[in-house]
Amino acid sequence: MTIQTPITAAEKDKAAFAQVDNGKLSDMLAYAAKKTGRSAVKLGMEFSRISRSDAKINISEYIRWGLFYEDRYTEDQRAQFISNSLHWPIAHACNNQGWSSAAEDKILAGTILNAGGASAPETVAVIDTSPRLYPGVQKISNPEDLRDLILSLGNTKLFGKIVDGMVSFGAFSVKDADQTHISCVGQPPMTYADFMTSFLGDNAYLLQVNLENHEDIAPFCSALATIRMVNLVQTDRVDCPLAVISMPQGDQIADTLWRSGNIACEIDTESGEIKTVVTRSGPEIVFLEDHPTRANWMGKKLPHWDALREMNERAARLFAPIRYQSTDIAITKDGPVIVEINYGGGFGLPQNAAGRGLLTPQVRSFFEECGVQFGTKPKVGKSRFRLFGKG
Repeated sequence: MTIQTPITAAEKDKAAFAQVDNGKLSDMLAYAAKKTGRSAVKLGMEFSRISRSDAKINISEYIRWGLFYEDRYTEDQRAQFISNSLHWPIAHACNNQGWSSAAEDKILAGTILNAGGASAPETVAVIDTSPRLYPGVQKISNPEDLRDLILSLGNTKLFGKIVDGMVSFGAFSVKDADQTHISCVGQPPMTYADFMTSFLGDNAYLLQVNLENHEDIAPFCSALATIRMVNLVQTDRVDCPLAVISMPQGDQIADTLWRSGNIACEIDTESGEIKTVVTRSGPEIVFLEDHPTRANWMGKKLPHWDALREMNERAARLFAPIRYQSTDIAITKDGPVIVEINYGGGFGLPQNAAGRGLLTPQVRSFFEECGVQFGTKPKVGKSRFRLFGKG
C-alpha cells in the first residue's frame, strides 16, 4: 500500500503559482498571432531578439506585458521592460548580501522596524517545531499549546505566514476554532495536530493579529491590501520610482496578483492617486477602466499617504545596506503599517501594474552605479558585477 505524504498549504500554493506562467513557446506565439493577425514566424523572430537583449524577457513576460502588440509601445519603451528572472542577480549586485536575512526573516525584520520607530504588525506567537528560540515572542511547538493560545485570544482575528516565506505561499486566515478543531478561510476544519503536521508542515509560521484596511480601502478588497514601494537608497535620500497597491478580491485572503481575480494598481508616488487597475486574463495583463465590481476606485487618493511616504523612507533607511529594496505597507484606520520589507523586490509586480518597464534611465543608472553592467559596454572605475554578456 502506498502512503501519500500530505501536501502542505505552501506546496499547494507553489504548484498553483507554477501553473500561472507555464505556456509553451509555440502555444504563446500562436496566441499572439491570433490576437494581432501577425505572422507567428515574425513574432518568433521578434521574441528571439527581445529574449537575447539585456532584458532577457521570457515568452510568458513577452505575452503578459503585451510586447507583441506593434502599436502599444515605442522601441524605447519596449526596451525598458526587464525580466523578473534578473531580480536576484541585480539585487545581489546592489545590496550587502549579509543583510538578506535581516529583511527576509520576518521576525528579524519586525524587531528592527519596531526598534527603529517604523510600525510593524503585532506578532502573538511563532509556530515552529525546530530548536530556534524567539526572544520576546511566544513559541508554539505542539498542537495543545496552539489550541490553548487561539482559544485564549477569543474573537481576535489571526493571520499566519511563513517566517521566511515569499509571495504569500502558505498564508492562512483563522476563521474559527474550538477545543478540537481549527477552521481557516477556504479550508475544511482540521484537528490541531493535522493543522500543524499536514497544513503547515515543517515551515515556521508567524501568527499575527489580522490588520484591517482603512475604511476608504476596505469596500474594494476581500482582505488586507498592501502598497509595494520600490526603493532605491541613495546617499542622501530614498528614491521611489514606482508604487503599486495589491488588492485581494472575491474569496482570496492574500493580495498577490498571481491569485485568481486579484487586482493591482499603480499609484502616483507623490499624491497617492490610483493611476491604473489591472488584473490577469489568461496569459495577459488587462487594464480596466475602474475596479471590477465597485465604481470610483480609479483616481482615488489613498488616505495617510504623506505618513506612508515618511514611514517608507524611515524603514528604507533602517535597512540602508539593502540599496535596492521594497516595502509592503498596509494602510489602516490608524495609519500605515510596514507588513514586510524585501531584499530587492521582484520586477514583475511593478511592471504588471504600471504597464511600462521598470528599467527607466533613472533605475538603470542606479543599478549601474551599484555595479551592474548591462551588455558589453565597458565600465571604468571600481570593480563591477557583470550581469550580461562577456567580460
